[in-house]
This record gives sequence, structure tokens and C-alpha cells, in this order.
Amino acid sequence: MKPDSERTALRICPLCEANCGLELSITGSIVTSVRGDKADVFSHGYICPKGVSLGEVDSDPTRLSTPLIRDVNGALVSATWDEAFALIRTRLGEVVRISGPDSVGLFLGNPNVHSLSGTFMLPAFIKSLGTSQRFSASTVDQMPKQAASAMMYGTALSIALADIDRTDYFLVLGANPIVSNGSMLTAANFPGRLRSLRKRGGRMVVVDPIRTRTAEFADEHLGIRPGSDALWLAAIAHVLIVEGNPNFGAAAQWIDSAAVESLVSVLSAFTPEAVATVTGIDADVTRRISAELRDAPSAAVYGRMGTTTSGLSIDGSVLPMGTVASWLIDVINISIGSLDKPGGVMFALPAAGGPSTEGTPGIGHGVSIPGRRRTRVRELPSVLGEFPVSALAEEIDTPDPESGDHIRAMFVIGGNPIVSTPDSLRLRAAFESLDFMVSVDPYLTATSSLADVVLPVSSPLTRSHYDVVFNNLAVRNQARYSPAVFPVPQGHMDEADVLLTLAGIAIGINTGNEISADAMDDVLAATVAHQAVTDSASRLQGLTVEAVLELVAPLRGVERVLDIRLRSSPAGLTLQQIIDAPHGIDLGPLTPRLPEVLRTPSGRIEFAPPVLVKTLATAASAMETAAPSPAVGSYLLVGRRQLRSNNSWMKDIVNLQGGSNMPTAQMHPLDAADLGRTDGEMICITSASGSLNIALAISDTVSRGCICIPHGWADFNVNVLVSVDHVDPLGGTAVLSGLPVTVS
Repeated sequence: MKPDSERTALRICPLCEANCGLELSITGSIVTSVRGDKADVFSHGYICPKGVSLGEVDSDPTRLSTPLIRDVNGALVSATWDEAFALIRTRLGEVVRISGPDSVGLFLGNPNVHSLSGTFMLPAFIKSLGTSQRFSASTVDQMPKQAASAMMYGTALSIALADIDRTDYFLVLGANPIVSNGSMLTAANFPGRLRSLRKRGGRMVVVDPIRTRTAEFADEHLGIRPGSDALWLAAIAHVLIVEGNPNFGAAAQWIDSAAVESLVSVLSAFTPEAVATVTGIDADVTRRISAELRDAPSAAVYGRMGTTTSGLSIDGSVLPMGTVASWLIDVINISIGSLDKPGGVMFALPAAGGPSTEGTPGIGHGVSIPGRRRTRVRELPSVLGEFPVSALAEEIDTPDPESGDHIRAMFVIGGNPIVSTPDSLRLRAAFESLDFMVSVDPYLTATSSLADVVLPVSSPLTRSHYDVVFNNLAVRNQARYSPAVFPVPQGHMDEADVLLTLAGIAIGINTGNEISADAMDDVLAATVAHQAVTDSASRLQGLTVEAVLELVAPLRGVERVLDIRLRSSPAGLTLQQIIDAPHGIDLGPLTPRLPEVLRTPSGRIEFAPPVLVKTLATAASAMETAAPSPAVGSYLLVGRRQLRSNNSWMKDIVNLQGGSNMPTAQMHPLDAADLGRTDGEMICITSASGSLNIALAISDTVSRGCICIPHGWADFNVNVLVSVDHVDPLGGTAVLSGLPVTVS
């Protein structure tokens, strides 16, 4: 018999989008080993190196255990929670009283969507603060896909997902899911799913300037010039729509013929022959791939970071193409009849609900892209409620010449923007000039070290977990819940309590009547209950708020909100039902959802949004002057994924260091020979924005003319090279894939 101090616990991994189920062995308060949960209904025992290190993440000695505040000498020193919140109350209050709520900026990192408290409590703080100056990691990489999907289908999470478990043909652009574990496509055990694709006789083609691990696994790898993805996708669409007879399948009755006609007109210029020189892909190959997509029993096209951050280099300028590329992927999927078809691309039906399950099925308010609001300095448009992070530094360091308005204070929650966002050096200087800054972060990072107050949240293992956001992106419908593994240690503070306390302080500053965290919790629960009883699609419609709160009593915090969301959503589950199924509840494969899934004002698929058609027409003109390859001595920058870290997270975890998890600049052997450089030598890479000294790694996996650098390293930060001048006006991202650089 095991000693009482030894036990096992099940846990959904919160360290990436795959959300694998784990089994933890625990002795006392220490995780001694982590393995995959073989009975998990979604991941079936799969685990990656990040998941193996979850115990090390929990016990990491570099995690902060108490708040830090900046003393009169400028040093960060330990403080009590009361002292930290009192300083925020005073300093934030001064800024807001003098300059108003819009003098406060928010940066939200992507750990927030890996957390129930970030998902549920953070919106309460944002609303309480009352600022419109919101920025996030979404405009670093993923927003173009959300913007394109929102225009076409009605909401930012109406993403048409590759039905990877049933497809016969999988075309992948600018993505490396074997390493990333899937991104904007939640599919635990991506390697296993691809092996299953091969076993059933399916085919995978990868289009990427780098021969990634996914490309090496594929049946075919096509090298493409960085940044030209949209042109090649337009050529595929040209073959299918202009030259061929598109089969819209289930989507046919929801597409206007006028939209098809406008698309035919703009696609006419993008023949496979016209794009071949710029993309580097032969016209015959493009036509063959088009035919394979069209003729396969089922097919799905999937693109990720290489497409959403892409830009076409033209005579020294760069044309951002991320949102256009993201849209064209959907255009192709629709044109081969794959939308809403098993084995094609389908919409998830999340058990805890989401934007595509709320409101009136089949019709909605839609979105406005570009957004109606503009940044103060460059008048860049908002995107789905936030501003491009490329505008953040200038909104801080450039006061209005007449009014003096600018961002004077910042809250950075779960993010490290000085490492992870464009033009990092200018952003650091801008942060250093702020009147006041708060960082909610368990680590002292490049960003949080500049804050006046650092609020460290407790370990993820002290919090319950449910995949609220990522079940909108999951390739199989399921519901899984993890209770907290450990209690919050004495002196630490749970993330939900931190966020609710901040919300109460913000309300006090704006109204003079501060609210406690417990009272904020009640307000939030009542708000969610009110939404549930008034939403026409809710299973709780018609009940009273009081009745709903009674149903979920005595729960509080994130569990109470989650239970309301579950009960009101399509599956009609309760939190207790999921708790009683510790390995999860399998709700089956993705199922057709047209037209119910649509939330567009027209109640139709917006196949050819005018702003995207116009941008594609601009690309047609630009294509005539685009150079087929970089000038002598110039290269095109691309990024790369690393299995043992996630963006800027987990770089200091010992078990995840070394091996392939290194910050190097990869270059083709012939390019290195031309420069007279050897492997391991330090090289200087320069762009219009800055220079980076980094070790050279010679690799024949990199196409000639490319420089490949990973994202998220503080000391070798690729973002010092990324310019804020090349911003996609529709998706908000800066160009990384295809950015011109030189090497010296």
C-alpha cells in the first residue's frame, strides 16, 4: 500500500494549445513524475517535453512568491499584497484623475486564454478599468485568421477547422504542427493524427520555405518564397474558380453569385504562370495541387504563422498579406466543397459555448473590419476590439502636440511584450518612460522587471482548468475538467482573486465606491447568469438570474461561471457531470453546422468581403514589380517553432533547455559559403528597424535566400528586427515572414 503522502492526480496541460491530458505522480507537495493519461478522451496518453516538465514549472525556484514594488531608490523589493494593492490604488488613481481612463493601456499575453480566471475574470477587470487602449499578443501572430473568419462567418472564433481525423488530403502552409502541437487547431497528439492519416492512405503536402519536421514527415514538400503565400493561394483559387467549375458543396446555398463574380474578376490576374516567378513554385505543380485538392474524396487546407505574418517584398517596401492569405485558405476550402463536410473543414460545437453558439442561430451582428476606432498617432484601425501592438510604443512615447494625451500607465497581464512584440528596443524605452506600470506575472522577465508593481499569481496546479477558448478550435468535441492539484500556498494569491481585486480597485477609482473581490465575484456571476437567461440560444433562457444562481450554488469563482456556461450551452452538461468523468466526456467528431453557425448580418457566408477583394487587387499590381528573389547580400526573414517552449515561456526550465531549443539563425550552406561564414560563428543581421548578433546554424533545411530565427528569446530577440511600419490594416499583425534583412 502506498504511503498517504503519495497520490496521483489528473491534469489538463495548460502549456500549449494541444491541451493534453496528464497523469501526475505526487509525493507530499512535489510532482515527482508526469506521464500521459492513456484514458483521456482527447489525447489518449500523448505527451510532449513541455508536459513532462509541468512539475518543474510548478516548483520552479525562480517563480515569485510575493509581490514586488519599486522603492524610492528604484529597486524592486518584496511587499505584502496589501502594500502592493495600496500602491496601485494610489498611483493608478493619480493617472486616471489627471488624464482619464484612456491614459491607461493594457497588454494581454496569451497565457490568459490558457486559464479559466484569465478567460472569465480578466474581462471584468478590462470593463472596470474603462480604457479603450487594449493591446494583446493576438496582433503578433493570429489575428488575421480571426479577422478573415469573422468577416466570412460572423465571429472571431468561427474558425473552419481542418477535420484532420477524417481527411484524405491535408495541405499545410507556413505551419509546423508536429513541433507546435497545432495552433489555431487544437489537436492533441498531432504526430499520431498525421500517422493515422498516412495509414488510411491519405496524403499530406507542406508548403514552407523551411523543411520543417512536419515537411519531412509529409508526402511532398514545396519550398516557397517567404511572404508569397497569398499569391500562391490566389493561383490555386484561380484554377478552381476562374478556370474550373467550383463545387461549393454544402456552402452553395449560402453564397451570393455576385460575390463569386467579384472574386472571379480579381483572381483573373493570378494564373499559376503569373505567380510562379515570385513564389518559386512551378505553374505545373500549382495546377497539379489544385487538381489533387479538387479530386480528393475529402481535403482540408490549413495555414498558420507563416501565412498570418506574411508580407510581399516589393522594391524595398513590404505589402502585408496575412489577412488575405487567411481568407484565401477559406476560399479554397469552400471552392472544393470542403466546408462543413466530414474530412474537410468544420466548426466545433464547444460544450461551454462560444461566440458561434450565442445569439440567434444563422444571423448576427457580424464584425466591422477594419475597426471603427483608430490609434491616436498613426490612425491605425482597431481589430476586433483592440489595437495593433505595433502601435503601442508610439502611443506611449508620442504625446499629442496640442492636448498632451498619451498612454501614461500600463497593465501587462501574463505577457512579455518587450521580447514578443515588434521593435522591441523602442518599446523598452517607452515602458521606461511610463508614469506607472503593473505586471501580473509569476516571473521577473524583461518586461515585468520594468514595472512599479509585480503581482505574481500562484502556480497553474493551484487552479482548476477547463478548455473554454480552445474547445472552439478543437478537432473533436469533448469536455474535460481538472480540479486544482494543490491548494494556494499561504502568502500566495490565486489568479482569479488578483484580477477581481484589481477590478474592484478600478471601479473604486472610476466611481468612488471600491468593491471587494468577493463582491466582484458575485457581480460577475450575476452578469453571466443574466446573459444566459436572455440569450435566445441558451438552454437557460426564460429562467430568472436568481434561479440560475441557485442551480449552481454553492459554487463560487471560476467554477460557478463555468457551470452556468455549461448549463446554458448546446450540450447542456453540468460541471458535476464532467467532474464525475475524470478522463473527460467525448462528445463525438465535428458535425455539420451550416447555416446555424453563421452570425453575419446577411445570414450568408461573406465569400468575398470587399476590403479583402480590394487588397488582393493591390497585390495583383504589386506582383508585377516584386523581385523573384532577394537582392545580392539580402535575405528574407522567417520564424520557427520550438517544441520545448511556447513563445517566451519556459525558457528557464532546466529540463527544456539545450538540444534543438536554442536561439540560432539558420542559413543554407551555400549562402553561408558565399558569406565566408562557419557554423556557430556570430553574425549580425540587420533590418530597417535594428540589428541582432546571433550564432549561425548552417542547415540544408533552409531555402536559399532565407534566414530562420525562433521567436521568444530575450537575449537573441528576433523582434528587434521586426518593423512596426509594415502592419496589416485588416489583421493588425506586423510582417515577419518575408521581411528583408542583410547579414554582415
